[in-house]
Amino acid sequence: MPLEIPREVEKKVKSGRSAEKRYMLLGFSGWPDAGRVASLTVEYFARTLDAEKIMEIDYSEIHDLTASRPFVEIRNALIERLQMPGAAIYYWMSEEQNASLVIFSGVEPGLRWKEFSNLILDLCSILSAKRMYLVGGVLDQVPHTRRTRISAVVNMEHLRTEMKLVGLDLTEYSGPASIHSYLMLRAREVGVEAVGLWAHTPAYIQHPNAIAAYHLAMKLAELMGITVDLSELKMMAESLKQVMSRAMEENADLRRIVEEIEKMYDEQHGGPLYIT
Repeated sequence: MPLEIPREVEKKVKSGRSAEKRYMLLGFSGWPDAGRVASLTVEYFARTLDAEKIMEIDYSEIHDLTASRPFVEIRNALIERLQMPGAAIYYWMSEEQNASLVIFSGVEPGLRWKEFSNLILDLCSILSAKRMYLVGGVLDQVPHTRRTRISAVVNMEHLRTEMKLVGLDLTEYSGPASIHSYLMLRAREVGVEAVGLWAHTPAYIQHPNAIAAYHLAMKLAELMGITVDLSELKMMAESLKQVMSRAMEENADLRRIVEEIEKMYDEQHGGPLYIT
């Protein structure tokens, strides 16, 4: 069954062409979502901007359910619910901010990347999106006590200078790829700018990393030139800092690990110029 955009969705998204700032924002749960940074960020944008859910994507034919299992709830031997992987697409437009945004939030598809990418690129075309932003989380030897490191991947040469000017690290990487890489290359083929933003998160944090999501959301809002109320996400970040502080007080091994990573990080980056 082909992935198609309903006519009413096309009409809704097309209305956003009148805005000066037109973007698509994508975050995938699963492999490219360390610390749940991507999920936290795009879901926060959709909720805080009060974006309208305009479409859901059925993953029944684009996901290997044996590789990433559905979620089941069983209570006292009675099976109650089976949650299948999927995705939602949201739409937001603001005349006051002269901006329109299509937001994708969902599981990274395991199959049929070409057809899935066609759907995403069709949405970009309908909106006449100026740029596609893809957000992700990556595990790294970084301390949570420093400002989150955010690195960038771009699909066009001229974007590298822009990313450096806004203080982002340029990524060097060779290894397994996510849907991000495929989408960005496909976007380049059709002339759409694409920027991948990766928030680096410590492996020792077992909670969703709201600290990294907060810094990533700030950078996204800056790049897109839109105003987003980040106060709730900031409070989530502060709460996680307190949780981690208590954990370090109670666990000498964790405190030692964080201090060692801090020392290594500061030596590499020239000292703690900023503390979160």
